[in-house]
Amino acid sequence: MEFFDSLICELSDLISEYQKANYPCSEKNQWTDVGYSQVILQRDTAFELDGVGFNLVTSSDVEDGIVVVGDELCSITADRKFARVCLVQLEDSDNEQDCYKTIKKVDYVKYHFFPEGYMIRTTSRSHKESVRVAKSALKKGISFEKAGNLLISKYKENPKVKAVKVIFVTASGADYKKLEAMAQKSGSIAETLNHIMNNVKFDCDTCNLKPVCDEVEGMKELHFKNASMGV
Repeated sequence: MEFFDSLICELSDLISEYQKANYPCSEKNQWTDVGYSQVILQRDTAFELDGVGFNLVTSSDVEDGIVVVGDELCSITADRKFARVCLVQLEDSDNEQDCYKTIKKVDYVKYHFFPEGYMIRTTSRSHKESVRVAKSALKKGISFEKAGNLLISKYKENPKVKAVKVIFVTASGADYKKLEAMAQKSGSIAETLNHIMNNVKFDCDTCNLKPVCDEVEGMKELHFKNASMGV
């Protein structure tokens, strides 16, 4: 499952020049999950983070942990841009249909992640993600480290998830336009996989997803394989 690996390399290059805080994964250092979608009113809000949130799935080795590129939540005092990217390692498998179903399940995790005092608004099509952080949560000590540990535990409820690295980007000089472009590309790859694995018939010469098949290593081969097998 290497379709997203080039984006993982791009991300690594993008954040390489910035100061980062690295936290180990810890089940004992998780923020509280309230179990339902919260509404944080403007008067109760310390600040808002606006940007993108997306996953990059791979069968290559990923080390569990949380990386904060820029300021931690306790150091943020005003609204700003941000990004949340999760590198998710799945167990390797030759069953493409099984891998595809797991990728879809992994993407749904963000809809079941409810940190106390951390209201998330997200859309699947555009990968836009905004977060409203409550003043009360900051007083209680919420952090990206603790929220990230909670998120990792949510992913690992799926036994096929071997490791997760959660990357939060808040650096003021980060290239958020490029991060948004990466989110869109990851969405295009997922959409192309959806067409291939659901055996959607189309003419490659006229398909708007052809550039993805041409660019992403292994995608065209998977398409032809499934087409010949009638999957």
